Amino acid sequence: METIHVTISKLNVKDILKANVPDLKIEKASEYNLIKIIDGFAGYTIDLIKTGNLSAIKDCFNTAEQLLADGSNEVKNAIENVYVFSISLFFDMAHAVSKQVKELLPEHLSEEYHKQIGCCQK
Repeated sequence: METIHVTISKLNVKDILKANVPDLKIEKASEYNLIKIIDGFAGYTIDLIKTGNLSAIKDCFNTAEQLLADGSNEVKNAIENVYVFSISLFFDMAHAVSKQVKELLPEHLSEEYHKQIGCCQK
């Protein structure tokens, strides 16, 4: 039986985030701007990291992983250049929680994080 791969377009991102991260608030003014949506998603994730809510952080990371793995090129670029970049800056500043949180990163997000920091080891 053949499986069909569905690519996530920028138009689907808002719905996926609402379904997987229901507490994330997407401002009406930015609901059609992919970069602003992903930036808000990154900010929300950083707030969760600050509070140490590991379960919710994991949900965010899994959602970002899904968008990175199955997204269109535009969606992948937004995750790589906005989401991963933003959270990696926070990892560098938040040493106390960063190791524990970094361990929650799924495979593709972890690979992208390591690419961005110029590190070849996990």
